Amino acid sequence: MDAHLIDSEIFGHQWSTPESHAIFAEPSRVRRWLEVVIALAEAQAEVGVIPAGSAVAIAGLRDRELDVVAIGESTRATSHSTLGMIQVLRTLLPADAAEHVYYGTTVQDISDTAQVLEIGAVADLLWRDLWAIEAELLALASTHRETAMVGRTHGQPGAPITFGFKAATWADETGRNLERLRSGRDRWLVGQLGGAVGVLGFFGSRAMPLRTAYCRRLGLAEPAISWLTTRDRPAEFAQVVASLTTSAARIANEVYVLARAELGELREPTSAATVGSISMPHKRNPEVSEQVVTLARLVRSLSGVLSDTMVGEHERDGRSWKTEWVVLPELCHYALAATGMTRSLISSLEVDPTRMRANLESTGSATSERLLSAMSERLGKHHAQATLHQAYREASESGRTLKAVLEGRVEAGELAELDRVHTGAAAAMADEVVARARRRREKESTSWR
Repeated sequence: MDAHLIDSEIFGHQWSTPESHAIFAEPSRVRRWLEVVIALAEAQAEVGVIPAGSAVAIAGLRDRELDVVAIGESTRATSHSTLGMIQVLRTLLPADAAEHVYYGTTVQDISDTAQVLEIGAVADLLWRDLWAIEAELLALASTHRETAMVGRTHGQPGAPITFGFKAATWADETGRNLERLRSGRDRWLVGQLGGAVGVLGFFGSRAMPLRTAYCRRLGLAEPAISWLTTRDRPAEFAQVVASLTTSAARIANEVYVLARAELGELREPTSAATVGSISMPHKRNPEVSEQVVTLARLVRSLSGVLSDTMVGEHERDGRSWKTEWVVLPELCHYALAATGMTRSLISSLEVDPTRMRANLESTGSATSERLLSAMSERLGKHHAQATLHQAYREASESGRTLKAVLEGRVEAGELAELDRVHTGAAAAMADEVVARARRRREKESTSWR
């Protein structure tokens, strides 16, 4: 039985997605390694390193179902990361072609390049999810541009904002994460072909043409220099994924807080089958929001581990890239689960403008900033602040209304501010976020590549 939650039949949907499993399942990884081996053979034939017939024979393995169990047995017997697969491949080839599998290269040439292909597959899905999340947030920002609610600082009621303003801050941040993903594409999708110590000494004068052909066949950029111990590319990818997942967690955490019964301004979507609590039937738990925050916490932690892999020794250091083999897939499972959940959360988020208005009116925070502004013109800001501070204290201690306390102390025009709700430039800022994002999106593709 699988022990990890990612693979759990019961809980796996909370920690991974069918798409993440399609990328990282062991048969998928073996096929990806095989594609790299085939591209290598074809490139070697192209530049005259191996006979064309050998490359044709090796490419003919593309549609063969490789025996993962046999590969595992051979890997354990040889104690070598890729020799197990190479030995299985050799049994499937004619004797002459079998000599040209994995010819003159090393583990990292295959594993690093395959990992780059995995990064590309994951980034495609992350881009798709963020693109959809941003669209939903922009719609919320437009719809609720004037929906007044309490703005909170230090966990306490502050001055009024609009829900559209809040949603626009989420959208604006999501847009920057899209930009981060896009800007990393050309840095991350880079092939690896370095040989034993990075200098491709096995191939002599054919080394550089071979690397060019190899990367071209895989649809990857060619690096200026081998990056066997230069691990900033996967580390940067992990950092960007941590950033975008944490941005999703900020949204989810806000939903979690605003869904509290005493606030009730937002609610997660639920179905008739959703059960909040077995023992307390009245409850409607924010399960999705909780899970997104949890997943982001794990992604940040794993990203830190991948940053550590940037410190490696000399020209090859298995401690770096073998750490990536474990950590990067796990990070990607969690990230794709988090963005998928956030997409679902935002697309059906329940917004309660009536409750937002009621909370605003009940806190006494709706007018304090504007009243201070009006009084500051006459009294000066600091004098006005002291006056209002004392008035709020008196109202709280005596049970009288603020208006009753202030009558006779302030002018009628100033007192009239108590009957108004000002949300400042909230709507204008929300509009600006929407306008800028839509202009940017018109120039971008809905796909990462």
